[in-house]
Amino acid sequence: MAIINVSIPFRLIKQIEDYSRIVNEILKHNISFNILKFSTTSSGINLLLEVPEDKTKEITETLRSNDIQVDKKGRVILDEDKCIHCGSCISLCPTDALHFTNKDKVEFYGNKCIGCLICQDACPRGAISESK
Repeated sequence: MAIINVSIPFRLIKQIEDYSRIVNEILKHNISFNILKFSTTSSGINLLLEVPEDKTKEITETLRSNDIQVDKKGRVILDEDKCIHCGSCISLCPTDALHFTNKDKVEFYGNKCIGCLICQDACPRGAISESK
C-alpha cells in the first residue's frame, strides 16, 4: 500500500455535492482506499489516504485532473545516531509503529507506519525524517 497526501482547496468544495463528485471520481476507477487522517485548514481539506501501490498513479492523475494537489508520502526513517530514546514520538504515534524495547530504546516498525509524520514534529533531536 502507498500513502498519499491530498489537499482539496475550499474553492473546489463549496457544497457537499462537490465533495461527493470528487469521491465518485475515485470510486469510478474501482479503487479501494482508506482515509487515515482527515483535517481542515484555513485553505481547505487535507486527507492522508492509503491506496494500493499499483493504483497510485491512476488515483493521483484522477485527483490532479480535478485541480487537487497530491503528494506521495514516504514512511519515516529513524536515525539511531541522533535518537536519544526520550519517547516523545512514541506517545503520539497512532499506529504503534514506534515503541520502547525492553531495554528502553525506541524501535521502529516500518510496516505499521502510515506516514503521518506526527512523530517527526515531536522529536527534539530531529532523528526522524521522511523517506523519499
